[in-house]
Amino acid sequence: MKHTINKINLITTTFIVVVLILSMILSVNRYLNTDDRLYDNQIRMLVAEQRNDIEKGIYHKGKYTYMVLGLEGKVKYNNSNINYKKDDIVNVQEMIQTDQSFNKEQKNVLKESFILQKDGKTDGFVVFYIPKDDIIKGTPMNRALHIFFPILVGVLLSAIMLIIRTVYSSKRILYPLREISTSAKAIIAGNYNLEVVRTYGRTIGENEVGDLTYSFELMRDELKEKQVREESLKRSQQELISCISHDLKTPISTIKAYSEGLRDGIAKTEEAKAEYVKIIISKTDLLIGMINDLLEYSNAQLQQLDINRSEVYFLDYFIPLMKEIEIYIRQMGLEFTYRISTDNMIVTIDKKRITEVIYNIIENSMKYTSNYTGKITIDVERKDKCVLIRIKDNGIGISSDDIPYVFDKFYRAEKSRSSSIPGSGLGLSICKYIVNEHGGEIYCKSRYNQGCEIGFTLQ
Repeated sequence: MKHTINKINLITTTFIVVVLILSMILSVNRYLNTDDRLYDNQIRMLVAEQRNDIEKGIYHKGKYTYMVLGLEGKVKYNNSNINYKKDDIVNVQEMIQTDQSFNKEQKNVLKESFILQKDGKTDGFVVFYIPKDDIIKGTPMNRALHIFFPILVGVLLSAIMLIIRTVYSSKRILYPLREISTSAKAIIAGNYNLEVVRTYGRTIGENEVGDLTYSFELMRDELKEKQVREESLKRSQQELISCISHDLKTPISTIKAYSEGLRDGIAKTEEAKAEYVKIIISKTDLLIGMINDLLEYSNAQLQQLDINRSEVYFLDYFIPLMKEIEIYIRQMGLEFTYRISTDNMIVTIDKKRITEVIYNIIENSMKYTSNYTGKITIDVERKDKCVLIRIKDNGIGISSDDIPYVFDKFYRAEKSRSSSIPGSGLGLSICKYIVNEHGGEIYCKSRYNQGCEIGFTLQ
C-alpha cells in the first residue's frame, strides 16, 4: 500500500482538527446559554420539595416565595412580594416568562415557572421567586466546567490520537529507520550480516518505510553476496597462483633444461637434437593446454564462457564424433568401444562445448590408464527425456575420499601429483560448468584400482 504514512498523518490531523473545532463550537454555545441552563438546574433542585407539595394542593410558606395561577390567570395563592391577591386575574404569559422589566425591578431575584398537573392534565402554573445568592454561590466552578467540558474532551481525544500516532511512528517508522542506520554503519565498516527487520509478514506494515527496509535488505543481501563472491574470487586467485606456480614449473623447467642442452651442444647427433626438440614441443603443447584451461575457467567464473545452444539430432552429431575419438584414442595405444541405446532424438546443445566436455573426460581417463592394458568405453542411453552419456575406464581409479572433490577447481588426487601426471586440474570443473549450463547433471563413480566412470545428462 503506497503513501500509507501520508494517509495516516492526514487522517489523524483531520480528526484532531475536527474534534477541536467541534469542541470549541460546543463550548461557545454553552457559554452563550450557560446561565439559563445552570440556573434552571439549580432552581429545579432547590424548589423540588415545595413543588411536590403545591401539586398536591398544599400551599404554605416555604423557603422560597411563589405564586400559584390557574389556567385562566386566576391567582390561587401568593406569598411573594408581587402585589397580587388571591382570586386576582393576571396575564399568564407575562407572569410565567422572564422579561427585561422584571430583571431591572428585581435585580437580586430570579423567576422560574413550572406547569402544575393533576390527574395527568395541566391544572395551572407556579412561579417561584428565588434570591440569586442561593443559586449563584458555588456555580463559578460548575459554570467553568460546564463551558469548557467539550474543549477538555476534545483535547483528551486529540491527545489519545497523538499518542497512538506517536506509538505507530515509533514502531513502524523510527525503529526501522534506526535499524537501517545501524545496519548502514555496519556495512560501511565491512559487516554485511546485520539484518534489518524484514517488513512483509512480520512486525512492520506495508508502508513507505516498509518498502524502504525491504529495498535496503535486498541491497544488503546483494552486497553480502557480492562480498562472498569477491572473497571466493580472491581465494580462487590465490589457488590459481599456487597451482600455476606448481603446475607450470615442471614443463617450464623441462623446456629450459632441454633448450640449454641444445645450446651447450649436449645433444651431439641429429637424432638426439630431434628428440630434444620433440620434448620441447611436447612440453610447450602441455603449457598451451594448461593456459587454455585457465582462460576457459576464468571465463566460466566471470560467466563469459560462450554457450550457444541449438536443436540437433543427437545421433547425427554423436556418431561422427565417436569415430573421430576412436582414431584419437587408438593412436594413444588404448582400446576403445562405444555402445548407443537411444533413438535419434532432438537435443538442445552447444555441439562445440559438449565435444569439449567429452574430450576433457576422455583425456582425464587417459592420464590414469595404462597404455598397454588401458580401455575406455562410452555408453549412451535414453533416460526419460534426457540422454545419459557414461565414459568408463579401467585405470587406477579414484578413492572414495576424493570423489566429492573431483569437480572442484584445481583439485587432483595427491597420488596423481606424486605420479607427476600433467594437467591444470581445471578440466572437470569446466565440464561441470558446461553441463550445468545445459541444464544437465554430471557425476563420478569410482573405486581405487577399479577404474572410474564419469557420466552426464543432456536434454
